[in-house]
Amino acid sequence: GTAPEREEVLATPIRRHRRRAPGDKVGVHVEGFDDMMIRMARCCTPVPGDEIMGFVTRGRGVSVHRADCANAVSLRGAQAERLIDVEWDNASSGTFSALIEVKALDRSRLLNDISAALSDHDVNILRCDTVTGGDRISTMRFEFELGDPGHLETILSKLRTIDSVFDAYRVVPGSRT
Repeated sequence: GTAPEREEVLATPIRRHRRRAPGDKVGVHVEGFDDMMIRMARCCTPVPGDEIMGFVTRGRGVSVHRADCANAVSLRGAQAERLIDVEWDNASSGTFSALIEVKALDRSRLLNDISAALSDHDVNILRCDTVTGGDRISTMRFEFELGDPGHLETILSKLRTIDSVFDAYRVVPGSRT
């Protein structure tokens, strides 16, 4: 058979950590560094509640990873001197990036229904990947930004109620070995 078609849209969110205006916080606090660029690592897309660790990057500030991310574990071993303490800033009102996967039986308007459900929850979709196999099973990955990571489970529950969707879950790519 022919290879499944892939659709891909890419965007890289960058957040700055500033101490200026209240409500303008990234959501991660790095002890001793007030004016530093902080990036959520794309390999594992940490959200508040996840255990996290930071690495001083060459010229780019601090990269924040989930503690169980395979990349972070190897960095911790090879370049421990770049390790830096980071913690979630509880007063944060920043946005966070999450990656989810939805599995469904393919049908018309499926992508539309899922996108509508996501926008109902005020999330900003950064990227969408859909692949439909010969078995008519559609696997969709969405990367999106949301203001409150506590809403993630609510969003997943809502997606599971959509007609022909049989699973929806968070993907943490960096934790796979």
